[in-house]
Amino acid sequence: MKKLSVSFVILMLVFGALGGAIAGSLLSRVFGLDFLVYELLPGRGIQINDFYILKNLELQLTPGAILGFAFVGWLLYRKEKG
Repeated sequence: MKKLSVSFVILMLVFGALGGAIAGSLLSRVFGLDFLVYELLPGRGIQINDFYILKNLELQLTPGAILGFAFVGWLLYRKEKG
């Protein structure tokens, strides 16, 4: 059984959340599934000022991002187990 590194798992979970957010946004625009893009954090989410070369970075948590995070977590679990 092959072990996955912690850094690989964290990176894949972040990419999964990003992919889920993008897929949720596209599905909302094309099919009108608006529940995938609701903002779950109050206000404007998490704001980070002067993030390296970016002047302002805003992070939002949406149900699409959570679904992408869960899907990639399941894929990593299945890969580790099999």
